[in-house]
Formats: sequence, C-alpha cells, structure tokens
Amino acid sequence: MGRMWTLTLDTATPYLSLGLFRGEEGVGRVVRLGRRHEEALFGLLEEVLAEVGAKRSEIGALVLGEGPGSYTGLRIALAAGLGVALAQGARVYGVRSLLAACWPFLEEGGPPLTPLFTARNRLYYGATYLKRGGKPVEVLPPRKLKAEELPQRGLLLDPPPDPRALYELLPYAREGLEPLYL
Repeated sequence: MGRMWTLTLDTATPYLSLGLFRGEEGVGRVVRLGRRHEEALFGLLEEVLAEVGAKRSEIGALVLGEGPGSYTGLRIALAAGLGVALAQGARVYGVRSLLAACWPFLEEGGPPLTPLFTARNRLYYGATYLKRGGKPVEVLPPRKLKAEELPQRGLLLDPPPDPRALYELLPYAREGLEPLYL
C-alpha cells in the first residue's frame, strides 16, 4: 500500500473546508453553506476521494479545525472527523480554525495578522499570529472581542479556514482534539 492520505476538515464558520492531501498531491474545497454543513459534508468527501483516486481506507490521518466558531458547526466537523478516524483507524490532530484561516496570508517576517470570525451579539472571535522560521507564532490567543477592541491594522474579516493550511500546519498540530468554545 502507498502512502496514506490526510483528510482536513473544518466547519466552525459558515464555510465547509475539506481537503485530502498527500505530500504535494491533493485537493481542497471551500463551500459557503451557512448552517447546512451536515447536508453536504459526506457528499463532498466522496467527490474529493474520487478526484484524487483514493478510498476511505487510505485515510491515515485527519486534521480537524478546533474553532472557535459556531458551537453546532464546530461539533459537526469534530463528530464526523472522529467517526471517520474511528472507522479507518486514523490518527486525529487539531489546529485552531483562526490559524488555518490566516496561514495562507502570513508572510515570513511580516506583520502580525488577526483573523476574525463574526460571532453573535456584535462580537468577534479573533487571535493574532506571526510567521517566524516558517512556524506559526501565536501573539495573542483566541478570544472574544468587541468591535471597539479590534486592532487597527492587519485584520482579516471572516476568512474561511483553508483546507491546505490545515494540512501544512500538521507538523505544529497537537495529536487529539481540544475544541475551543468561547
């Protein structure tokens, strides 16, 4: 059997971010679904598996977005991901959804970025990150913010968590899950 595939999945925001990667190979999808993640998740997984010519049995690891985000949305990816992992005997890793959302925009030695997910009651979930030595650096941890508390520069408003970023962040992920409910 060849090298195993890594499935990435995040549903903490209105976007369903799903990908299947192995080295430089792979494909990712980001679909805005609002609150209908569960309706499309497994159909999209089957499409991605078919596109790369893989079977579910070839999934050896999962990288799941841990939030923060919608309580129900977050639980959809975690439950579905854990179910796939259990069925396939795959390892599970967690990455903060905010980090996966800003990773494609972070530049080595560049300024800090603060991705924001819109929450309820005029609040935002945010964290601030840098990229140093090719690694993510958490400058400020995930937290709830009021509009008047937002930084004046370096904001990314409601970017979807990136499926390839979840894969690229695997070396910095923690094994297991630590969902972040703010």
